[in-house]
Amino acid sequence: MSAGTLPTIWELVEEGASTLHEPFSRAALINWVSARRPDVGVSSIAAHIQFATVNTGTSGHNPFAGRTPLLERVDRGRYVRFREPSADAAEGTPRPGVVRAQRVLLVGSSGASGADPMPAAEMFHSDGFRRSRDLAARSGLPWFVVTAKHGLLDPDDVIGPSEVDLGDQSITYRTAWGEWVAAQLGDRVQLRGVTVEVHGGVDFAQPLRQPLARRGAALEIPLPGTWQETGPGWPAPHDEEHPHGDAPVRAALGRLRELVHRHRAHPDSSAS
Repeated sequence: MSAGTLPTIWELVEEGASTLHEPFSRAALINWVSARRPDVGVSSIAAHIQFATVNTGTSGHNPFAGRTPLLERVDRGRYVRFREPSADAAEGTPRPGVVRAQRVLLVGSSGASGADPMPAAEMFHSDGFRRSRDLAARSGLPWFVVTAKHGLLDPDDVIGPSEVDLGDQSITYRTAWGEWVAAQLGDRVQLRGVTVEVHGGVDFAQPLRQPLARRGAALEIPLPGTWQETGPGWPAPHDEEHPHGDAPVRAALGRLRELVHRHRAHPDSSAS
């Protein structure tokens, strides 16, 4: 844009996408652009958004077809910034700044939050969050905090208090949140072939299942109280007294199966 001239709608869509909190709505982006170019009609802004979206699904003429897309639609009426997949990533070579690991840990926010801005790893006060955080911190694996409001956070990212509960949000919000967090994670970790452990309940895990699967990653949700430092990607266990952390669970399931088998073998024994 030259000095003394108004920004184009395309430039404003690009700037708005970089400014708005992801995932943002189509209406929010239209309002952002319209506030800066009130002389332009809403229909023109909406058309630019459609032309700037990589997965819009339209087959008609696009006057901007030769340009790099600006947006990616993650749900009906909700968008994130378009991120160009690199050739190195397609060939399995991590991009600069992107780490490769067999396993990644996500710790969902839970419990009351602190009253003042602080690192994400210290913001939430529930016992479950603290246990998950502490084990993640000593695992030696890449790990992140996820929240309903902020998406994916590095443990040291400073955030303000938030009482937004992902389970209380609409299905549209949760779907967009899952796409957003998967995209954020893909910017930090080579996802193909990775196992992503999600701690904090199904509210955090379920929206991520399909977005991660499309990127070649598997999702795991450990049973409450059974998260152990074992499995693919984990260092070998050092506790010689309990070399298999899931042994109590396996034993309990074995006893349950034995009881069921006995009941089936002697269906009338309980009536005697």
